[in-house]
Amino acid sequence: MPSTDDEWVVLRRYDDGMAAQIAVDFLRDHGVPVGLRGNSGATSVLNRFDTVLDVRLVVRQKDLPDAQEALRALESPPASSRIGEAHPEEAGYASGHPYRSVRAPREETMPRYRRAAFALALLVPIGSGHFYARETQAGATYLAGILGCAAVAAASRESWLLAASGFLVLFDAATAPAAVQRHNAGAPRSPSAQIGRSLLALGVALVAAFVVAR
Repeated sequence: MPSTDDEWVVLRRYDDGMAAQIAVDFLRDHGVPVGLRGNSGATSVLNRFDTVLDVRLVVRQKDLPDAQEALRALESPPASSRIGEAHPEEAGYASGHPYRSVRAPREETMPRYRRAAFALALLVPIGSGHFYARETQAGATYLAGILGCAAVAAASRESWLLAASGFLVLFDAATAPAAVQRHNAGAPRSPSAQIGRSLLALGVALVAAFVVAR
């Protein structure tokens, strides 16, 4: 029978699957084991407009204080954007604070906007949504995939590749708002994670376009 410290407890409830996933990624990046419960899977995301989401973040009892501290850091605005607030170290944050870089990114003072990322991705379909969100590795991968599929489609007359290019544009638009939210929280994905996720999107786009064309 598990000890009390190993029991899983609810950390936070969400009605937004995207916000829940951002919190999960942030906690895991900072070494806090976390799980998702409820209807938080891909089906709920795809049907978010007609499905009531009940997403629960759960952690072990022994990790609850660290998880709560991490969420506070994720949800706090950058220290430099809060007018009149003392420097983080003057406010009592030790130099070794695990989330200090999230709370005080001096170089990022202007927030970016999720709607702008969505619109840019559609208006300038070259990975602009992720470039705007400063996830440049993801933007570059989307750019290469979109232009590459379009170029090969033109050269080979394989129209399904053009459809794959269009799917990538939609994926960029759909996921860029979350990238903006990570940027504003000071917690962008690592370069390797950006490339991995965008390559996965490329694979899904190719498969989806091929299936639709057949």
